[in-house]
Amino acid sequence: MLLRRAPDWKGRRHEFLSASFAAAIGAPEEIVFAVLTHHKRIADSRPFADPNNRLCFYHSLPESWAHMNREFEANRDALNDLWTEITCALNRPDFMTSSDKPLTGLFLPSAWCDARKQRNAIPDPLRKRASLIRGLLVTADHLASGHEALPSPVDLKTFHPGFTLRPFQIRSAKNGNLILRAPTGSGKTESALNWAAFNQPSNGRLFYTLPYTAALNAMHSRLQREFPARANSIGLLHGKAAHHLFDAMQREYPSNPAKATSEAKARARLAHEMYYPVRVCTPHQLLRFTLRGKGWEQMLSEIPGACVIFDEVHSYDPALAGLTLGTARLFHEMGAKLMFISATLPKFLEQLIARLVPCETITPTPKLEGDEEVLGTHRHFVRVADATLHDLLPSIIRDAEAGCTALVVCNHVRSAQLMAAELRLALGSEAICLFHGRFNARDRTRIETSLSGPKLPRVLVATQVVEVSLDISYQKGYFEAAPIDALAQRMGRVNRRGTDPPADITIAARPLNRHAIYDSSRTVATLECLRSMSGPISEQSLTDICDRVYVDGYTGEDLKIFNERLDHKYLTRFDEHIIAGDHENWTETAITDIDSRVDVLPSCLLAEFRQLQSEHLWLEADALSVNIFRTARLMKHVRTDRDIWVTDLPYNGDGLQLN
Repeated sequence: MLLRRAPDWKGRRHEFLSASFAAAIGAPEEIVFAVLTHHKRIADSRPFADPNNRLCFYHSLPESWAHMNREFEANRDALNDLWTEITCALNRPDFMTSSDKPLTGLFLPSAWCDARKQRNAIPDPLRKRASLIRGLLVTADHLASGHEALPSPVDLKTFHPGFTLRPFQIRSAKNGNLILRAPTGSGKTESALNWAAFNQPSNGRLFYTLPYTAALNAMHSRLQREFPARANSIGLLHGKAAHHLFDAMQREYPSNPAKATSEAKARARLAHEMYYPVRVCTPHQLLRFTLRGKGWEQMLSEIPGACVIFDEVHSYDPALAGLTLGTARLFHEMGAKLMFISATLPKFLEQLIARLVPCETITPTPKLEGDEEVLGTHRHFVRVADATLHDLLPSIIRDAEAGCTALVVCNHVRSAQLMAAELRLALGSEAICLFHGRFNARDRTRIETSLSGPKLPRVLVATQVVEVSLDISYQKGYFEAAPIDALAQRMGRVNRRGTDPPADITIAARPLNRHAIYDSSRTVATLECLRSMSGPISEQSLTDICDRVYVDGYTGEDLKIFNERLDHKYLTRFDEHIIAGDHENWTETAITDIDSRVDVLPSCLLAEFRQLQSEHLWLEADALSVNIFRTARLMKHVRTDRDIWVTDLPYNGDGLQLN
């Protein structure tokens, strides 16, 4: 097969021979098991279990066993020569002594290979060790098959920000777990890297998590700039990572789109392996480990000693917050170092984190020069208007015509589309940029690129996608009402550095869309607090308002959901529930949000999609689809076209139109 002289393996599975040989030379059971299962999952006697890709063999050996064994024995002399060379290279002569033993098909207790029996028959530590070895072996096998050499480690201590760090940033270089509360734009990322550099062991891993795709892409690009000599050692891990990487590969291979596609897909795939020493990812990718999703065994070798940064954990819903904090607690027990950073972390959440994971909290100190500048900066005048954003259109237009740049943030995509259309009529299309989550990947990349350029669009109309990690700074802000933590993030994109006089922020108290996406009581409480403020608002005032709005923490159904996820059995009794050689369909058992979204292709792009497919430009074709929530109302407008879902809903420069 390797010499391409045979069409297929004809039922010969090398892992049977390899595991039998490992048993013959005296390898422990957990090593034999890892060898046996490194291509297929173990059998599962549970009802309705997915039978695909499972190793259903043990009580009846494969038909090819006898033939494989005869071939093996016929080549025993050649194998012994090779084995001698291998054991000498490994300095393990003890394995050489028993290599002449005949192979047998009965080399492992049958309980190992049955998911239900394994937990009862095999001790927890042995199952955990077998999982550790299997994770290492599977990764090594994948990387070797792909001819991938491991990238160089990233020494985080080489990080130099290019400016004098503030006192709170310097104090972040603390050993152990840390909570950092600091204003948006004050340098939280520099603090995080300073902390990670202090805590990183030799070749230690760094996981940097953020909740939104746009923020992840921006952070990945930033870390590559911060560590230019190790840019290829920094991976990006989220559902659409290949599209962001494709943009970079196009610059590297401008005349070869097929090469750019293959490189982008390869790098996105490698981010799922034990490959990149630094990874930027969503919290869901860490939950894939702890909830025993496919490839979960990697965590057993990667998490001990790792630095894990949770950025903007306050923005999670109760279910995701519970799973994430339960994961953080488990990572702490496994020996990882954890950092939580936020501009507006509510006090109740800070106290909850500190109860789960021993943490020190750092905030800018008013009495220290540099820190005092951050806390004392008054970046905004905030006014609450008893109006909708549509009512405020004349003010937005006047500001833009006077030469001011303005950020307009809506709570719904449809509202943003309507506002952008109105503003184009008044100011012209060139002055308006629209950004929301209902664009396809190609257009999202185009918009993100325009926002990272030297000159911002005069008016940016957006949804919540602007709230995290986009390094933009506008002169005026017009926002729909939301809880204080969301508003603080939006405000952080106006007069971001605080170098200009306080900028005007107008909050529209009345919604454009009747469907509320935020807790109404927290939104009302936020508006009441903001109405009581006079003069320019300080960063400390935003923190105080956040604590008042969230004084009761999670309550009612939110509290119930949070606690259920926090105390998920895989997070509280992880070792007890380990089944070596198996994984869970974790997105269905614990995270419904992912399965409630779907990629649909606008029919107006179908011809282009098929043309790109015919040219084998798979990523460029996939970048035409739009990822949206899967609702009954939407699915009425979706049909199948061979291998994809297509919608006849309009798609244009404003994104997908659902109404």
